[in-house]
Amino acid sequence: MTPLRSVTAVVVTWNSAADIEGCLAALSAAEGEIQRQLDIIVVDNDSGDETVAAVRARFPRVRLVQAHRNLGFGAAANIGMAEATGDAVLLINPDAHLETGALGAMLTHLEGQPDLACVAPMHTADGKPAIWPGRRLPTLAAAVTDGTIVERFMPDLPALRRYYMRDGTDDEPEWLTGACLCFRRRALAETGGFDVGYEMYAEEVDLLRELGHRGWRCGVTRNAGVRHRGGASSEQDPVSRERRFFASRYRYVTKTWGWPVAALLRLLVALSGVVRLLEQFVRLLRPQARADARRELRQIAAVTLWQWTGWRR
Repeated sequence: MTPLRSVTAVVVTWNSAADIEGCLAALSAAEGEIQRQLDIIVVDNDSGDETVAAVRARFPRVRLVQAHRNLGFGAAANIGMAEATGDAVLLINPDAHLETGALGAMLTHLEGQPDLACVAPMHTADGKPAIWPGRRLPTLAAAVTDGTIVERFMPDLPALRRYYMRDGTDDEPEWLTGACLCFRRRALAETGGFDVGYEMYAEEVDLLRELGHRGWRCGVTRNAGVRHRGGASSEQDPVSRERRFFASRYRYVTKTWGWPVAALLRLLVALSGVVRLLEQFVRLLRPQARADARRELRQIAAVTLWQWTGWRR
């Protein structure tokens, strides 16, 4: 068993003033639990709110790195991970708060299985069942249907059940959702970190796939939990969120199956956008749904226009 004597936590922020204090307070509490050195690095993506001021005022020991613009999650995380000196690197979202004992449990998990590059805790919320963060790498069928109108109408497709690990065949994940990931720094050093071509979404799929190709595994620490609100950054601009989601999906598909497949997927998604617009026009006929329908129409129209015209942007 290789001991992990120190940990560096990396938090990427963008307009995260509402969440960052709770995240950093939970991290500071975890340092007393693990009996190891814990350094914390916050990389701020040019926030326009009080995020930076809150970190400076409340957490003077935190190392703060300020980007001159919004670099995207992957590029900002790479900056923090390059500054990390711990044997383990905890990458955690500002709207994710570690539960008591979670960090120690993840470190014990990594120490006990030397072929693990990364572990993630269970995702918890008050009064709700814990959510399993493990996934399998998407097949082409899953990549084409996940997050699209097809998933809405056929959520139990075998490809989606396999992707979300709902088919009951095993519990060995191939990648982990990225709200809270604890890496072995030695494994991270074998890669260049995240592909910065992913501005948001899918970067953890890509990185963990690369680590898998190098012989590393990932796992879920069942006796660790993190409270993750989710959507704290993306909800600030739903149109941008959807564009980034699909831009990342097209990048992953291009790298995995080639650009012709990615182009076909984009065409299918663009056509589905037309169907979604027609759905909202029908909703306009119902007086009680008109306000929501108008809002959805504006958002879907903006994304669909980008799907058809934004190929080179």
